[in-house]
Amino acid sequence: MNLELTILSNLVYNERYARKVLPFLKAEYFTDKSHKIIFLEIHEYISQYDSLPSLNALSIECQERVDLTDEQFKTILEILNVLSDDTSDYDWIVDTTEKWCQERAIYLSLMESVKIADGQDSKRDKGAIPTILSEALGVSFDQSVGHDYLDNATERFDFYQRKED
Repeated sequence: MNLELTILSNLVYNERYARKVLPFLKAEYFTDKSHKIIFLEIHEYISQYDSLPSLNALSIECQERVDLTDEQFKTILEILNVLSDDTSDYDWIVDTTEKWCQERAIYLSLMESVKIADGQDSKRDKGAIPTILSEALGVSFDQSVGHDYLDNATERFDFYQRKED
């Protein structure tokens, strides 16, 4: 099973993992169209019902899509049948997913930058490249950036009220 399938499996079967990584995952990170569709359905289901989808629910949601051919739907069903509830070690899968997201974000931003540099993107000029690359380099699951002014509020107040000699 490749990493994308492992990520999809954990999104379906591991609620703690899904809650941690779902805000950072993007459909464009997935290389296979079927994986993208399954991810979008998982994301939509969790957003709407605030719980993990069953494989049956995912197959029904995919069946109701009008943008899929019969062949694509069969491929999606095959992928859904491969997903397993053999959950990976939490720390390992979160770290691996974060690294994968960073690599995919950098790769996609480089491809986008090349298109801009070659003049294939008429909407943006070359000045947009640094912003695109910096956003990709900023992909991280760490949400502890900045100050928490409520932690140790009493100690902080005492420090600010202390008179210096």
